[in-house]
Amino acid sequence: MIDLFLITFRNITHRKKRSLLTLVGIFIGIAAVVAMVSLGHGLTHTINEQFEKVGADKIIVQVKELGFTGGQGMSSQLTIAEKKLINKVSGVKLAAGMIFSAKTVVYNNLQRTNFIISIPPKPDEAELIIKTSTLEVDEGRLISYKDKNKVMIGHKLAHGNYFKKNIPVGAKVLIGNKEFKVVGLLKRTGDPGFDSSFVMSEADAREIFDNEDKYGWIIAQADKGENPEIVAERIEKKLRKYRHLKKGKEDFTVQTSTEMIASFNVVLSIVQAIFIGIASISLVVGGVGIMNTMFTSVLERTRDIGIMKAIGARNQDILFIFLLESGFLGLVGGIIGIVLGVSLSKLVEIIATKAIGPVLKAYFPWYLILGALMFSFIVGCLSGLLPAKRASRLNPVDALRYEMSLSIPRSL
Repeated sequence: MIDLFLITFRNITHRKKRSLLTLVGIFIGIAAVVAMVSLGHGLTHTINEQFEKVGADKIIVQVKELGFTGGQGMSSQLTIAEKKLINKVSGVKLAAGMIFSAKTVVYNNLQRTNFIISIPPKPDEAELIIKTSTLEVDEGRLISYKDKNKVMIGHKLAHGNYFKKNIPVGAKVLIGNKEFKVVGLLKRTGDPGFDSSFVMSEADAREIFDNEDKYGWIIAQADKGENPEIVAERIEKKLRKYRHLKKGKEDFTVQTSTEMIASFNVVLSIVQAIFIGIASISLVVGGVGIMNTMFTSVLERTRDIGIMKAIGARNQDILFIFLLESGFLGLVGGIIGIVLGVSLSKLVEIIATKAIGPVLKAYFPWYLILGALMFSFIVGCLSGLLPAKRASRLNPVDALRYEMSLSIPRSL
């Protein structure tokens, strides 16, 4: 058995350049798969972590056109009356509304468009919005409902040179046609929308948007012991009746935080599957490359096969040698691919951290590494199966005669 392994190793190292070229398709495919899966796992972990902070008892209500991180016009949003209606739904502990829309902002003689987030006037509602949005002060203070013309700013605005310079506590910014003073800098939330937003009192937000009674979101908290999904169904039923809509024709969505996690994970899984499918094409190409290399190897070593069979090698011994060789090629390609995939994932993680903060961290579970190694070995073995069968079935006399016929000059 040891001799068979030594023969395999010698055959591969004897043709280094050919072996390396054969590995290209395998290690590119494995690298892409490892990178995609590790980054996908990391993103899933980050999303789940964020929603754990929000809490499983939260229910988010929004109109369908709004999206989780987008703003829209005021006409189609939710209303104060609907917030009061939700507050009366059985199983709802508290409901709070939040204005979430875009407005022109001027600072350092530069004009940008940023999201504006409102904080409700009631302390318990304000606390619900702040906790659900995971807003934490890094420097300065939180605004209160009593504040007038005061704002807190997201981490990217405070530290990301968004206006070609950072915005410090005490700075003045022009939002719409109104001047605001910065009283607090927020910690990074990991959400690009929130991290580049301005947070102000609801009264100020209504003034700059000329908005009397509209909300972008309404966030409800289920009572302790209540099933959030059942409470969400009650809210949906009440809103559907209030808006005179038939079931299935809703122009709003009611989702628990758990459902939102599931939605994100489904989308992420689909994207991952598409990219992994594309990467698998490279693995197929690599497998074909191994097959061609092994067929060439069989032709080149016909005489060797004949000699081994003549001195007692069995068909299964020859089959094992060539299968082991092709499997080893796949395994080496897998090892190189894993190293490249891990390096690529870490590079993307570093770039993402510098661009938007530590929201994307590559995650390498043991089964990913082990699975990549096993898969690359299996691809190699399967690719070498036909050449190995051909080699094992060679008749020793025919193999020796074939080699001799190649060595005899045609003139003879």
